[in-house]
Amino acid sequence: MTNRILVGAVFLVGCAVGGASSQLVVPKASAQQAATLTKWEVTCVHTADRAEVADSGNQLGAQGWEIGGVSGNNVWCFKRPMM
Repeated sequence: MTNRILVGAVFLVGCAVGGASSQLVVPKASAQQAATLTKWEVTCVHTADRAEVADSGNQLGAQGWEIGGVSGNNVWCFKRPMM
């Protein structure tokens, strides 16, 4: 009898937690939302010379570019929002 009560209590707690956690789920994306997402331009500099990377980075930064990622193959990629 106590096992049934325990199983029933665990079941009810599980239902309550599941119902509450469903409120935390991220809503599905819609086409309307996709139209408002930021679109990015990307450009990359391929060089092993750090002085050249610094110069290019400063020039690109003045034009609104920001570092987006660096590859191990001496590729420095920059991004900026499309206008």
